[in-house]
Amino acid sequence: MRITFPEREQDTAELSIDGTRTVYLLPPATGTHSECFADSNYLKGVRRATGKEIAAYAYGALVYRKNKWENQDMIRFPSINYLRIPKVLTIVPKDKKFGDLEGALIVDEDLNGEGIAMKTEVPADLNGWKASEGEIFERDGRIVVPYEKWYEEQWNGNNGAAIAIFDGQDSVASLDKTAKDSKRNYKPLWKVDPTKIKDPERRVPFVDGYYVGRLILYCDDNGDGWFGCAARVLE
Repeated sequence: MRITFPEREQDTAELSIDGTRTVYLLPPATGTHSECFADSNYLKGVRRATGKEIAAYAYGALVYRKNKWENQDMIRFPSINYLRIPKVLTIVPKDKKFGDLEGALIVDEDLNGEGIAMKTEVPADLNGWKASEGEIFERDGRIVVPYEKWYEEQWNGNNGAAIAIFDGQDSVASLDKTAKDSKRNYKPLWKVDPTKIKDPERRVPFVDGYYVGRLILYCDDNGDGWFGCAARVLE
C-alpha cells in the first residue's frame, strides 16, 4: 500500500497588467518593513512586487473586489493591513548648504528590507543625473525629487514622490484612478517637513486605504509598525 499526500495548491489572485498575466501569492507577507521584505517570505519562484504591480494590487483590492480579490482575510489590504513598498526615502533639509539637493526627496530601492538602517548618501549636486518623467532625476538606480516637485499637501498623478515610489507616471496614474474609482478623493501625502530638520532623515513609504474616502501615501514612517503587508508575485 502506497500512501502519498499531494502538495496543497497555493492560494493566488490574478490580474493582467498591459496584457501581461500577473499572479500574486496570498496572503501577502505581513509585519514591519524589514519583516515584510525578508528573504524568508520569498522562496524559489516568489519575488517582491514593485511599482506597477503594487499599484495593480491596490486596484484589485479597492475597485475590482471580485473572486479572490474580495476576500480580505487573504488580500489583507485595505481593511487589515496597509500596503508597504520596498523603497527607502531620504529627506534632505531645506538648507542652502545642500545646494541642488536642498529640500529634495531621495528614493532608493530596498528589496532586502533594510529600511531606515540603510546607508544612503546625499550627492553633492545633480551633475551627471538624468532628467526623467515628472521632472525628477535618476542615476545608478537612485532617484532625486526636487522639493517643489514632491512637497505637496496631497499626492496625485504628477507628484514626484509618488512617481519615484511607484516607478513611473503610468503606475501613479493607475493608483490615482484607483482612488477615484473607489471614491477615495482625499489623498493626503504624510511626510517629514524639510524645513524642520537639520540633518537628512530616512523613512519608508506605504499606502493606507483603511479610512472611508481616503487613500493616504505615507512618507514619514519608521517601518517598525506591525500592520504592514507586502504583495508577492509568482515568477
